[in-house]
Amino acid sequence: MPYAMLALFGVFAAVSIPAYAITTAKYRHVVLLLVSLFCIGYYSPYGLFFLAITVLTTYAAGIIMDEITKRTDLKGLEKQLRKQKRQEIKRKKKWVVFGYVVLNIGILFVLKYFNMFFSFDIVPAAMKVVLPLGLSYYTLQSLSYVIDVFRGKYEAERDLFKLGLFISFFPQLHEGPFGRYDLLMSSMCKNEQIKKENVFNGIGRVLWGLFKIFMISNRACMISDAIFSEYTRYSGWVIFVGGIAFTIQLYAEFSGYIDVAAGVSKVFGIELTRNFDLPFLARDVAQFWRKWHISLGSWFRDYIFYPVSTAKWLRKLTKKMNMAFADFTTITISLLAVWFLTGLWHGASIKYVCYGLYYFILMMVLNTCGPLCNKLLVKLKIDRENKVLIVLQMLKTQFFVLIGMIMFRASDFKMFLQMLVNLFNKGERFSLIKVIETPELIVLGLSLVVLLLSAVMKMKKIEIEVMFDQLETYQKYLLCFAAACVILIFGAYGLEYLPPDPIYGGF
Repeated sequence: MPYAMLALFGVFAAVSIPAYAITTAKYRHVVLLLVSLFCIGYYSPYGLFFLAITVLTTYAAGIIMDEITKRTDLKGLEKQLRKQKRQEIKRKKKWVVFGYVVLNIGILFVLKYFNMFFSFDIVPAAMKVVLPLGLSYYTLQSLSYVIDVFRGKYEAERDLFKLGLFISFFPQLHEGPFGRYDLLMSSMCKNEQIKKENVFNGIGRVLWGLFKIFMISNRACMISDAIFSEYTRYSGWVIFVGGIAFTIQLYAEFSGYIDVAAGVSKVFGIELTRNFDLPFLARDVAQFWRKWHISLGSWFRDYIFYPVSTAKWLRKLTKKMNMAFADFTTITISLLAVWFLTGLWHGASIKYVCYGLYYFILMMVLNTCGPLCNKLLVKLKIDRENKVLIVLQMLKTQFFVLIGMIMFRASDFKMFLQMLVNLFNKGERFSLIKVIETPELIVLGLSLVVLLLSAVMKMKKIEIEVMFDQLETYQKYLLCFAAACVILIFGAYGLEYLPPDPIYGGF
């Protein structure tokens, strides 16, 4: 159902905007919750059942931990006894978190990963075909809330509807981004009236997202699909062309859907977390991942890397080591946990695990060789901000990212290895014109120029949204109308065109 999600975005906006506008401020968040549940249920009937389990257990876990803390009076106790009571509170709350994790990660494991690890199939066929919408997204987002309550970052939410909205807000369920409760809820529960400037900015962001999906991603897909489906025929530079086309397809699609989600949310004054920051200008793979899927990377940093790196068992393991080796061991184990789980999060197959471990190896090489390279630059008196050096570093980074993208797109790890071998073989001649018609290729090229210009403006700190806000109302109407016409006329879609399923929507 390639266009099902975009259609549901339209349904969500068409139903929720008028209902939100006529509802009193006190209940506007309830409107967003109900429409979200309707869209989720329409997409996947199973989704509401599993989502309800997550919402209710998340709510219960937060309340129980709050009650454990509040019912233990520490006033007037001696220092030692007060310390013991705090440890007892923490121990009880840990059991709550443990039970919550077992249940919710267990659901995620059974529905998404069980058949990867075991040879027999216990998951009904229908369940595998229609997984709950955004299962991986809302599970991790809910887990972050429970862990933050456990850590005492904020008190548990007492309003079930508000917490339910945080977990099940429809626009962000499909491809993210991950939201943090303390940041997202303040935006979700303003319950302000719909403002004209928010409507225009939201529509503009939606159109920008649709531009990237229909004008760029769907066309780049024609090239990448043609090469990857016939990968045994091609070699050398053609493999790289396929990888570049897929990278463009993935970025335009993923960021495009994020833009649509952010645009729809903006209409209600809801600000979603930023998920991209010019990732292709990164100078190393670590920086690339800080700029690509920012919300996922920060989630793994805060809830996997830091807890693992400060775990008692790891401190005991490294206690007798010298400081340098202890730090190396700590970073290695923490990064291994992060990248193994990152790979697994992307999909239930060995290929995705290898994809995560590929970046783990690159990160370890960077951590090991980075300081040596910096010393070499100092010795050679080469400025780290030298423009030639920066360009070379970016090209090097994008080469490794491109190899990762080829692995990501390959149907399995065996196919990826064969494509690597094909890089050094002689294959058939390849012609872009046979894969994508000349008019389509021209439109793709011009669209990429527009995308590049937007990146340049961002680099120059030129805020397009601010410029848009400064336009007269009639100018905003004309600009939005013109953009919509361009997408309708030149977009790659229609009955004769079979668009790809959203890539990140499958996670």
